[in-house]
Amino acid sequence: MFFLGVYLEEGEGTAQVVVVEKCFFSGTKRYRIAHVERVQASDGDGLKKAVLEMRLDERWTAVKKVFSQSGRPPKIKKEPPLILLSSWNDEVQLAEALRRRCASVEVLLREAPDERVRNRLKADAFDNCHVVSTGMMVAALGKTLARGSLNAGQLRSDLAAPLSSLAGMLLDEPERCSAAGSSLPWLSALGSCVWHGESIRRIKRY
Repeated sequence: MFFLGVYLEEGEGTAQVVVVEKCFFSGTKRYRIAHVERVQASDGDGLKKAVLEMRLDERWTAVKKVFSQSGRPPKIKKEPPLILLSSWNDEVQLAEALRRRCASVEVLLREAPDERVRNRLKADAFDNCHVVSTGMMVAALGKTLARGSLNAGQLRSDLAAPLSSLAGMLLDEPERCSAAGSSLPWLSALGSCVWHGESIRRIKRY
């Protein structure tokens, strides 16, 4: 499956986006960085359109053969990426807009939501809301790098060039990552994907 990690910057219409593929090889999780981009749209509507277009990109659509335990024939299923949305101020407006377009979105908040946000997250569409600190994402990235599930070379590849500053910290000075500073947007976009892949179990049935 693919994750579409989106971090909303303070400037309207601007976001860091990282697409990560999670697969299994010999029973072990593997993560592949498939795309890295800083999206700059004219406004919030433009950003919503850009994210929806990325979600429908065939390059990041998983094609799976799903088997039934009841003896029915296998079914071919296309699965767009799961959008993991985080932001500088824990705003959920874009998530609400994407949900109205039937996109699969989960929200990552830095802190437990206040009463205003809780009221907006009561809808069934927002059951999947997670409180995830920077330290939790750093720990998930460190664990996958240590066991080789995420190849360190990917972080220094041309494809992932915008991640170069973050890569330096993760690989050379991991103790600095919790205070990522200017690298926080990229840490959140990438870290949300790996944290979800390591922490949340998804069960598919049909």
